[in-house]
Amino acid sequence: SCHQNKMSTIITSTLYSPHLKLDWNYDIYLPDQVNVQQKYPLLLMLHGLYGNHTNFLDTNRIDSKNILDNLMRNTKKKIIVAFVDGFNSFYINSPYGFKMETAIIQDLLPYLIQQYPIATKIGIGGISMGGYGASRLALKYPQIFSAAFLISPAVWNIKHIPHFIHNSIHTFQDEQHSWSENFYNKIYPTTYLSPISNKINFYIESSKTDNVVPIEDVICFAQKVSSNQNRVQLITDSFGAHEWSYWQKAIVPAYIWMIDQLEQKKGVIN
Repeated sequence: SCHQNKMSTIITSTLYSPHLKLDWNYDIYLPDQVNVQQKYPLLLMLHGLYGNHTNFLDTNRIDSKNILDNLMRNTKKKIIVAFVDGFNSFYINSPYGFKMETAIIQDLLPYLIQQYPIATKIGIGGISMGGYGASRLALKYPQIFSAAFLISPAVWNIKHIPHFIHNSIHTFQDEQHSWSENFYNKIYPTTYLSPISNKINFYIESSKTDNVVPIEDVICFAQKVSSNQNRVQLITDSFGAHEWSYWQKAIVPAYIWMIDQLEQKKGVIN
């Protein structure tokens, strides 16, 4: 064909985060032919444990660039997607570790909004630890986020947290314990359910054969959120486990759902 098809761009960059006290990496996906006069909804993407911001752009894991290019070409809708580096933080303010929650809300988001043509509609999505983070941040900051998708979210009942995580991750520690049940339960995402946070729509997908986060914990979480009158779409699959080959497939309908959520026309504002 003779007409040039402009492609989307992935920018890998850093910002200095005063709250993390380091140069913080991120990737951002800008759809093709972004019009500087226009502003686009933003999706923040949160990776899982032992991962980093490149996970969703790695062709061996999830080739988000290709997936998003196809979806935006087919739907004629455009969103900007930022891939956050969350280390092993669970995206919380750890008493002894990173103040990741504050860094995202006060350092990263204002910076992205200043740097890129971002509209006020912001969604958040994540896999595993990132699903925990996305659910918690969306419910805690409903004035910032409007929708969240969670894939295999690590929303454990505290009794089901695997030993290898309990023993190696110290995000939830207190003075006495390397994993504080009190602290874990006190900041669990459902703590932030309220009449204000019920405007957050959720898409949750997990597999019944997940061997890391039991499906009953995900279902229980979804039911609690539903009982707060949030709109929740829960999909339980019978294929795949807590692994990339499952997530590659599960992320496509999640992205489709999110683009639809963020691009809904809410009537004309005069």
